[in-house]
Amino acid sequence: MTPRVTDNTPLPTAYRTQSENSNPGALGALYDSLPPDIPSLCRIVQNVLVHLFWIRESTYGVTLSRLKAAGRRLCEEFGIVTMEERLESILALQEAPLADPRDPAHRSVGCCRDFALTLVSILRHKGIPARVRTGVALYLDPVHPEDHYVAEWWSESDRRWHLVDPQIDDVQRAAMRIHIDTTDLPPGSFLTGWQLLDAMRSGTIANADRIGFPPDNVGITYGRNKLFADFVSLIGQEVPVHAWWGIGTPGDVEPGDEALLDRMLALLQGIDRADPNALGEARRLGATHPRLRMPDGYRIPPWAPEPAWGLDI
Repeated sequence: MTPRVTDNTPLPTAYRTQSENSNPGALGALYDSLPPDIPSLCRIVQNVLVHLFWIRESTYGVTLSRLKAAGRRLCEEFGIVTMEERLESILALQEAPLADPRDPAHRSVGCCRDFALTLVSILRHKGIPARVRTGVALYLDPVHPEDHYVAEWWSESDRRWHLVDPQIDDVQRAAMRIHIDTTDLPPGSFLTGWQLLDAMRSGTIANADRIGFPPDNVGITYGRNKLFADFVSLIGQEVPVHAWWGIGTPGDVEPGDEALLDRMLALLQGIDRADPNALGEARRLGATHPRLRMPDGYRIPPWAPEPAWGLDI
């Protein structure tokens, strides 16, 4: 059973608690022997996961066709929702401690959200406040900021949150010519959902109308979707990249949405300022507003790549 965070649990203490999706369940013991420092944990996360879109001979020495031939159900792996399921997938590929070296062919296939959620899950298990954030990364492409998920953890020693990108390993760092420390992202290198929508509305971000996933989920539409994803993540619903509902659905616009977006943005700003009331209010809004509440009986849909991506999986 996931421990309950009450409306009056103080920040950042609330983010020590596992959510339904970050909870490792019966497999939490896999985390016990892992080191506490962020760079080491990032390397361990990279050791057990591989990003679907980076799988090729020239990067990790493995191909999608080879994984398929080995019987891997890649769409199902990519669509894994919870950490307990993810850890089961990792152990099925190689039953060994998470820190034991793994060939890339024996890493679980996912995306940036899964790297972030795995690090957050480990940190929460160790009693360190942590949370998943989504938005856009300017350090991946400053001209066309890329959709991305990262982790954020609370440092008691300097009393602030640190953003960390556990996906970027040496292979990707070299390929994308990344020169910043991705284990401690500098200010301004990543825009969270509320920061992105705020920048789009104020006109302070370049190429705003081209940011997102063309042709339909771009510009303000995309900004709304990112605000939604960041909001539900911070209230304890770290949904996968292909899950949304209500106000988070691209193209689904109703009267009153602008006022709701303003309220969501203000609450996220409050959470980031450690406003003691903001998280409780955000949780209540997420649980009660018909445009934010997860619909009864909602099931996260199966994931499949877009035809234009050319992925034969």
